[in-house]
Amino acid sequence: MERIKLWIGRITSSLWFLPALYATGAIVLVFAAPLAEFLVPEALAEAIEQDALRTILNVLSSSLLAVTIFSLTTMATSLKAVSDAATPRARPILIRGGGAQNAIATFLGAFLFSMIGLVALNSGVLGNGGEAMLFALTVLATLMVVVVLIHWIRQLSTLGDVEDAIAKVEAATINAFRTLACLPPPAPRSVLGRTKGQALSAAVPGYLQMVDLRALDEEAARQDVKVEVLALPGERCGPGLELARVHGANAKDAAKKLIACFVCGRVRTLEADPRLGLSALSEIGSRALSPGVNDPGSAISAIRALERCFAGWNREAEKDRDTAALERVVYAPLEAALALREPVIALARDGAAQLEVMRALGELCSMASGLDQLDLASEAKALRREILDRAGSAMAHEGDIARLKDAIG
Repeated sequence: MERIKLWIGRITSSLWFLPALYATGAIVLVFAAPLAEFLVPEALAEAIEQDALRTILNVLSSSLLAVTIFSLTTMATSLKAVSDAATPRARPILIRGGGAQNAIATFLGAFLFSMIGLVALNSGVLGNGGEAMLFALTVLATLMVVVVLIHWIRQLSTLGDVEDAIAKVEAATINAFRTLACLPPPAPRSVLGRTKGQALSAAVPGYLQMVDLRALDEEAARQDVKVEVLALPGERCGPGLELARVHGANAKDAAKKLIACFVCGRVRTLEADPRLGLSALSEIGSRALSPGVNDPGSAISAIRALERCFAGWNREAEKDRDTAALERVVYAPLEAALALREPVIALARDGAAQLEVMRALGELCSMASGLDQLDLASEAKALRREILDRAGSAMAHEGDIARLKDAIG
């Protein structure tokens, strides 16, 4: 079921889906207009002039194609700007959904609606009632285009901005942590027994994108085996890289059927891999700290987003979820200490000479130490020591080092 949800989510969030849906809806509405002509009073149907309707449709068809092309060009330019100013890892997140996709879908749908409407109107197949319904639909389409265009103009002011990219990566990462918190609890390790188990690996090199744990547990029950999942979403997979070990008399044959529960692909995805979002935020911060950019403010914004991500993870972990534990599948949850260490070390390496950045990292660690559900106190303390060590080696002014020690201890 989780795999089906994953594929449906990927399809619905694809850039082409919403425009295709709007275009299909526009065509259906035009051809369905004559079927609803009984709803239109005869006096109103006779009052609608073909020339007025034809003029409106001509205006829509002649202008919206150019607007659609402009919107696509603007979106492509903004995505290129985000890749240059932030990180290429943010592009898939920005493409999914959002105002750009909705604007393009609306403009394209209205363009096709006007084109099909002109064809139907000039062919004379609509009748008076059908023309009245087409007129009403045209007015609604025009109002929708105006509303979406105003919203799209407002969004153009932030499209491609680093702060906008940080906000969207943050939201996607928190959503991935929510998915992580909803995973069913693993079975106790005692179910595995003492056997070594049969290795289960992917046939093609790539990345593990998701494990459908509930389906894996059900399939393991059907095959009468137990499964120890060894890889987390985001880790490398392929021949020789074990995704799991299958324990039981029928382990070798069962492994061939269990592999379908592991979703692998060429690239990492964020749906079940919040570490990718944390890595993207740290990359945005590191890019901002590069000599060519020299924008510590954006780096600090990325660090504040990391704070909110870990706080969101802690909130999700606090929630009581009545989820039945797995019976035959054992897995190790994501290690919070490792998830914190990776982005902090990357940013401390690149921002070691800047007091403001190192102070923000120290504040991130101090905040993380108070997240009781994640048990990060000892890791945060070790990271604060490392932040001070790196700053002591990179900062030339002793006053900056003293102020950093006072700030983060």
